[in-house]
Amino acid sequence: MIHPEAILEAFSMVCSLKVLYWLVIGVVIGVGVGAMPGLTASTGVAIMLPLTFTMNLAPALGLLIGLYKGAVYGGSISAIAFAVPGTPEAAATIYDGHKMMQKGLGRKATLMALYASITGDTLSDLITIVLAPALALVALKFGPTERFWLVVLACTLLGTLSGAHPAKGMLSAALGIFLGTIGTDPVGMVSRMTFGIWWLQDGLHLIPLMIGVFALSRMLEGTVELLRERGLAQKVKSISGALMKSGPGLTFREYIRTWKEMLIGLLVGSFAGMLPGLGATVGAFLSYSVAKQVSPKKKIGTGVLEGIAAAESGNNATVGPTLIPLLAFGIPGSSTAALIGGALMIQGATPSPMMFTLYPAVIYALFMILLVGNVVNLGVGRVFAGIYSRLGQLPRQILIPLIFVMAIIGSYSFRGNPYDVAVMLTMGFVGYGMRILKIPDAPMVITFLLTPMLEANLRRALLINQGNWFQALFHSPLAIGLVISCIVLTFLAIRFEASKKLSMAPGDEDE
Repeated sequence: MIHPEAILEAFSMVCSLKVLYWLVIGVVIGVGVGAMPGLTASTGVAIMLPLTFTMNLAPALGLLIGLYKGAVYGGSISAIAFAVPGTPEAAATIYDGHKMMQKGLGRKATLMALYASITGDTLSDLITIVLAPALALVALKFGPTERFWLVVLACTLLGTLSGAHPAKGMLSAALGIFLGTIGTDPVGMVSRMTFGIWWLQDGLHLIPLMIGVFALSRMLEGTVELLRERGLAQKVKSISGALMKSGPGLTFREYIRTWKEMLIGLLVGSFAGMLPGLGATVGAFLSYSVAKQVSPKKKIGTGVLEGIAAAESGNNATVGPTLIPLLAFGIPGSSTAALIGGALMIQGATPSPMMFTLYPAVIYALFMILLVGNVVNLGVGRVFAGIYSRLGQLPRQILIPLIFVMAIIGSYSFRGNPYDVAVMLTMGFVGYGMRILKIPDAPMVITFLLTPMLEANLRRALLINQGNWFQALFHSPLAIGLVISCIVLTFLAIRFEASKKLSMAPGDEDE
């Protein structure tokens, strides 16, 4: 249902100078974060999230969404300039982007990456604006049983689709649920897994946990890799200055010629964004692979515009759709969407299908910020791409301590509680250990966020059905369908893992 008054209110919110100011700041910081190898969109959003504690909702959304959009695009700058992706999702851009740079076509490659990013991002935002309200109407018809199994399905998707090893993804998801149950049982008022530590009675809080996992863990990793990074700065220094001066620009005909690859990126990226556990990296590589199969004559992978168009439209097309499950079901589609969901919760607008009824102006403002953010991203990328490519020269000896201090300040400022800093430090080391073991961290954070919803809906279902577990969990065809989906996904993940191990096993040799 459309609310004209809410649209007008949202328009007045977004058109204020304060919101536009923070949106521009978010994009400027985001592109810089994306252009610096080792940082990601989730790292940047986690670090900047504490700044939103004292803001109104619209400026906070402007800062965080602008940063998200800017970072996903910004990764292409370093990928093209010196073959090191600023963010993981930009890795597919290297194959054609850096080869064009080597051919003296760096400016053309950079502009193609920018325009493909904006095209994929804008069109996927329109998909978000259409699908999110429609799915929210469907979600409103779900009872507690269906909501419980929907969250279980989301956790299963996160576990099985995050990373190359489903078993590690499931372990990460299980760890998130474990962390989410620490504290006092909201019904029985019994302490759970507090280990006698009094300040754990209230449970772990989302903000210090996410800052630790997404910011501190990457800084620890960057510290370990500091010696390896030294050789990179010289390479950046010699190349980045010529990025936007290298060769001719991009013509409109060349841009239009890549429409098929951008369409592939849009469709594949939007689908990857809507499914929890896939995300921008999968969206980029899957779009690139599909485009390569569909357009064999264009020689994608040899340094052509079509390869850049597919990869960049694919990864940027995930940005808006990651918010679809967050707004429609309360389930984030990515770790960065989880951070934005956390910001909404702090502002008192808990993501759920009821948001469209309770806070329609907030929803419309978010949609408008998504679209306006693309215009800002286009302007910032068009003017400052060459400058951003120099950020790889920023010494890690300066960057790492700076982000470490910001992580401590952000964790403490959340509630003024020093124990939140302890949680942040602990989760930073946990996140670093997970990165060493190649265990994805996104499932852990998102399932941590989903655990209260999981528990609350299970308790409601049991209460409605007077403690009858079978009736509570399997009383509707939709619930049974969701259960079957969870079982099938788990079975396919186990089969995939087994076949992978079998294919890697050495063949029998005659002696």
